[in-house]
Amino acid sequence: MKSTIPLVAALSLLALDLLVPQTFAQGDSAEHARKGVELAKNKKYAEAAEEFGLAAKADPQDTKHYLNRGKALRMAGKLPEAEKDFSKVIEMKPDTADAFAERGKVKVSQKNFDGAIEDLTKAIDMNEDDKDSLRYRGFAYISKDDFENAIEDYSAVLADNPNDAQALERRGFAFRSTKQYDKAIEDFTKLIKGSPKDAEAYRRRGFAYSQSGENDKALADFQKVLELKPGDSDAQNRIKSLEARSKTGASGASPAAAGAPSPGS
Repeated sequence: MKSTIPLVAALSLLALDLLVPQTFAQGDSAEHARKGVELAKNKKYAEAAEEFGLAAKADPQDTKHYLNRGKALRMAGKLPEAEKDFSKVIEMKPDTADAFAERGKVKVSQKNFDGAIEDLTKAIDMNEDDKDSLRYRGFAYISKDDFENAIEDYSAVLADNPNDAQALERRGFAFRSTKQYDKAIEDFTKLIKGSPKDAEAYRRRGFAYSQSGENDKALADFQKVLELKPGDSDAQNRIKSLEARSKTGASGASPAAAGAPSPGS
């Protein structure tokens, strides 16, 4: 059964890393680019895209204008237009790793996971330090139920930052999906240590405990979810299920699976 993974519409938690061109063919392009950067910093992405478009019109040979406009369009949710800009940059300058990375992110949002993996792999091959592309590729792998490759990508992210909450959550999900429950529990425990009031981290670990047959520990985690989120119906149902299993001596997972990760959270 394929994973159902909700998309975070704008992927807005990621910073817009705009490139400020160092030199310009014409003075007008510099002014438009400057305005575009300021608008983007203020999260006025549609207006920023217009300014970068004017910069490109004034100096059509500078690929940075198309790259910047594409980033602004992506943040504005205009994915087809953004993809065209990144494709133009790749056509003009095929060794631009950032263009492949950004087009890959667009394809993740469009659920074109095969295309995303292809673009993000090219970006990573050009820049092995691109942890952001590793995150997105890892998510694309999860979306295809290719959990082993997802684990490899998130492990690479965690090698650089062992306490990265997003990578721990996603790798934990991949471990759980491949029935590596001990490793999943280890990742979710690290999440809890970093954010002890994160109800969802307890929920994820509780479900992993229940799948591994550790019902008492699962029960404690779902009770913690209720403590942090009083009235949570999912936790209440899981507690009832675990208590019933304890009385009958049954083992196994709760009826409903815990939620899968989203790309930008």
